[in-house]
Amino acid sequence: MTLFEGKANNTYIIKEIKGTEKIKNFLLTLGCYEDEDISIISKISDNVVVNVKNARYVLDKEILKNIIIYN
Repeated sequence: MTLFEGKANNTYIIKEIKGTEKIKNFLLTLGCYEDEDISIISKISDNVVVNVKNARYVLDKEILKNIIIYN
């Protein structure tokens, strides 16, 4: 399941990061690593506010589809 399919107010564990090297490197700079917790704060259209390591980011649908989470 991708993070885009996740629900607001839930915490998930990142299973895998997919995508191009550019996308992977971008997500790594945000602290998105395998087996790391990521929380969905809210969903607004195709954008999602997430919390990673006590920092909040707004990610779009195309980025979120590259973050695979445990169901």
